[in-house]
Amino acid sequence: MTPRIAAHAYPLLESVPASAGLALTSSLLDAWTFGQVGTFATVQSGNLLSVGYFAADGDAPRVVTAMASILAFVLGAFVCSLYVLWCSRREEQYSRGVLLFEVSAIGILVLLSSMTPLSSFALACAISFVAGVQGNAFHRETGMLYGNIAVTSVVQMAASLLGRAVGRGIFDDGERHLTPASAYLVVLMAFLLGAGVGFALDRIWASGSLVAAAATLVVIWLRAGKAGLVDPSQNNPTP
Repeated sequence: MTPRIAAHAYPLLESVPASAGLALTSSLLDAWTFGQVGTFATVQSGNLLSVGYFAADGDAPRVVTAMASILAFVLGAFVCSLYVLWCSRREEQYSRGVLLFEVSAIGILVLLSSMTPLSSFALACAISFVAGVQGNAFHRETGMLYGNIAVTSVVQMAASLLGRAVGRGIFDDGERHLTPASAYLVVLMAFLLGAGVGFALDRIWASGSLVAAAATLVVIWLRAGKAGLVDPSQNNPTP
């Protein structure tokens, strides 16, 4: 598959820099929720595994915590889908509004965490809601499947493309492989960077990873304000 890299030809949210920024944001959010309550804001496969594991172990509180994160994520994705439909009816782009919501929501959560005795559990649920919004808004179905809220598909695509490049002598399908594989690897490195930076920042300041996530989204939002095409194309065929 050919990654949609050229910002002048394809929507901003299909570009490698933007996808890496979203991946960085996701892992920063995960760094906070995992470090504070042991759940993932974005990787719901991990939360589902936790539900099964802790249910078998008889640890009801941990089951409730993981389930709450899953439900919050689902609610965020559900609400975002309605917003996207509303924008579609008005023939307006939705990405700028979603990015602004994410920045505002995370900023409010940082302020609440410093000004009120809001529990880590409640904050983690709110962060999972934000992650669900991001996942629904910027999920890619065709072309550059960069998986901004999970890494399994990104790992699979990178490995598959590298394998096809190495195996060109077995069968050459005539497509580019190394270029899109490198794009997926950039996204994976962004996930890794976000996790490490997020955990390190939270050791210095309890909300450090959240502030870093908001700052990353601000950069993408500012860029979106200047770009022509912004929204990812959900069903367009790969060129």
